[in-house]
Amino acid sequence: MFKPTALIEGLVIDDPSEDFRTAQRIEQYRVGKAALYLPAGLRWNYIPLSAIRSAGESRRTVSAGHCVTVEMKMPTLALETSAGPMTLNLEKPESLQKLLDAIGSRA
Repeated sequence: MFKPTALIEGLVIDDPSEDFRTAQRIEQYRVGKAALYLPAGLRWNYIPLSAIRSAGESRRTVSAGHCVTVEMKMPTLALETSAGPMTLNLEKPESLQKLLDAIGSRA
């Protein structure tokens, strides 16, 4: 079986493959008991929950159209980690709250 790769050098978790297998799926991301998993092509990377200092709601604006411009406000999760800030793009507003709850209850 594959082994997810740690995004923060020096911070690894015990048995990331097992944690990934039991992780909760929220859109393209997964949250396990010990880490937040991010897709990276055909592989997965992870951030240990212990490395997440804060997580908060954010928004991004998506513009589309040529003649008539359409702007949509899309949810994002802003993370502050020991390696610096990160932003996770989401499609559904309810997914943002699910991620915040999952990270907050396990971090």
